[in-house]
Amino acid sequence: MQKNLESLKKLLLKVGYYSKPDFIIIGAQKAGTSGLFATLNQNSSIIGSNRKEIHYFDNDSWYSVKNLHSYHSFFPLPHNVPKKARLFEATPIYLFHPLVAQRLHEYNPTLKLIVLLRNPVERAFSAWTMYHHHFKTGKYKYLHDPRPFDVAINEDLKNIENTSFFDNKIAYVKRGIYHYQIEEYLKYFPLKQLLFIESNALKQQSESTLKIIHEFIGISNEQQPMIKANKSKVSQKGNYEKELQVLKDFFRPHNKKLYDLIGEEYNWDK
Repeated sequence: MQKNLESLKKLLLKVGYYSKPDFIIIGAQKAGTSGLFATLNQNSSIIGSNRKEIHYFDNDSWYSVKNLHSYHSFFPLPHNVPKKARLFEATPIYLFHPLVAQRLHEYNPTLKLIVLLRNPVERAFSAWTMYHHHFKTGKYKYLHDPRPFDVAINEDLKNIENTSFFDNKIAYVKRGIYHYQIEEYLKYFPLKQLLFIESNALKQQSESTLKIIHEFIGISNEQQPMIKANKSKVSQKGNYEKELQVLKDFFRPHNKKLYDLIGEEYNWDK
């Protein structure tokens, strides 16, 4: 019975009976996208994809064959979507991938995009903690980074001008230069279609921040608890104070360019 239903869904998708996301959380990595995805998915007017990170628009080989029905298979069929409900997905690498902005615009120029931004120093250290400590075993062990933080950061800074997204997707430093990534999106989408949320605001003022998100995507506000996800059990910041200060100094001018670009300012440099 289940196989028959799956086969029927595939057929319906191929003939053009599908649902599309109304908005997408495009990043940034380690900025709270998992928690926000889980939280929004509890809202009665919001339906998330059946997998958090679909990776359709950043998967070059998958995207190149243009099988959109395979992307739409992660969303419910139209008859299962309540009237006025909003559909969404969340794939954090969409912000960093240099081709995704254009691809999303070609897919749907009216898409609304949510960008979670985290202090780039904190983001870099959190990403290193994940790759270095948490990916030693398990299904992501092929991504394990054996380098200590100081070595990884020094190598990133040394090679930052000579490496692209395709050379270094981990990119502890480059992922935190947000204005470059957002500038690419603004080539295709008006600023009003992007909502910028600072990760600390999402944690500390979750009720008011979720209200802003609900207004942005066009639904009535619905109070709900913020779900925390991917909380690290490892903290070694005290071992790398020098490198963290180097990063803070490096990011300061880039943060200023970000603030000027989006018309918002965060206290990352204070």
